[in-house]
Amino acid sequence: MRPSLALRLLRALCRSLVAYGASYAGVEDPEDGGRQAPGPPPAGSGPGAAHPERVRPDVPLTPTERAHARELGRS
Repeated sequence: MRPSLALRLLRALCRSLVAYGASYAGVEDPEDGGRQAPGPPPAGSGPGAAHPERVRPDVPLTPTERAHARELGRS
C-alpha cells in the first residue's frame, strides 16, 4: 500500500522544518558520518584552526592591530 500524496508531502515538510530548526538550535546531524565540530578553544587562544583570519605568532602586530588589542584588553 502506497502512502497518499498528502502524507508524503507532510513528511517532506516535517523533515524540512526539522532541518531548518536544527540550523538555528545548533543541533548536530546524527547522520554526518561521525564528524563533529570541535569544542570551543581555550580562553585567549585566538580564532579556531579553520578560522580564515588566523594570526601568525611570528609576525608582529601593526600599530592599528595593537590599538585594537588594547581596546579589547588583550595587550
